[in-house]
Amino acid sequence: MKILAVSDTHGCFERFYKACKWEKPDVVLFSGDCSSDALEMELIFPEIKFFIVRGNCDYDDYTTKDEITVELEGVRFFLTHGHIYSVKRDYSRIEEKGYEEKADVIVFGHTHNPDCVDTFSRRRGDGQDKVITLFNPGAVLNGKYGVIEIEQGKKIKFTHKNLD
Repeated sequence: MKILAVSDTHGCFERFYKACKWEKPDVVLFSGDCSSDALEMELIFPEIKFFIVRGNCDYDDYTTKDEITVELEGVRFFLTHGHIYSVKRDYSRIEEKGYEEKADVIVFGHTHNPDCVDTFSRRRGDGQDKVITLFNPGAVLNGKYGVIEIEQGKKIKFTHKNLD
């Protein structure tokens, strides 16, 4: 399964369109800021499944949520913009929420900076280490997006890409 991770389009609809055209994903995870771009893109590409959350700049969006958790090919994704978890300061609050949601991957935006970090913590009741990957695709506004590929159930590959 090929997943396009997109955030912070801020009206750069053409760039978002280009990423969808180039990548031909099965799924788009849109982590906020200009959710109207994602809602419109969903109409243009009905063959792609879209999961959309709003960001701190989506003042007039009353149709999407601040966060959602979705399971794709056996991998649990927690999708949020990140501003309500203060991700510009550190990842501790978003990481904690990821553990609460039993996420394997947290996809977020807000900082406009691409990032991919594995976290390790003993927060599961069975005493086993739980690894969560935090993935920020960067801002489409700046020509950045991400691709997540799930192969054979649980093998996950994360890639940051440039539109320019």
